[in-house]
Amino acid sequence: MSSTPIISIIVPVYNAEKYLRRCIDSIIAQTFTDWECLLVDDGSTDESPNICDEYATKDSRIKVFHKVNEGVSSARNIGIDNAKGRFVTFVDADDSIMHNYLCLIKEGDYDLLLSSYLQSNGIEPKKSLMEYMKIRI
Repeated sequence: MSSTPIISIIVPVYNAEKYLRRCIDSIIAQTFTDWECLLVDDGSTDESPNICDEYATKDSRIKVFHKVNEGVSSARNIGIDNAKGRFVTFVDADDSIMHNYLCLIKEGDYDLLLSSYLQSNGIEPKKSLMEYMKIRI
């Protein structure tokens, strides 16, 4: 991995202790590994700040920012201001991403990548890969 990651993953975190470990574990499990993860704790009052700090001590690609609660847009902006990657993606703290998600981002010549999502409802998805659309501006 280079000193400057190719992809910055920004995760705004607010009272997400129930889902946060699953989210971060899905990021760590990516097949593409040249990334940084910026966990922006937006004034959580549950165990989320401790979970963020725990993961940051285990993986140097994970950075944590703690701030007063100002909402998800403010948290995302803190992430953008501190991102070092060539590409930026956002993952919500209550979501998890497929193991090959970052591979889709790094491939190709485009300015914007829009992706669909799969809802976890106990039904096996019909497609094994996420659908996506690449846009050149």
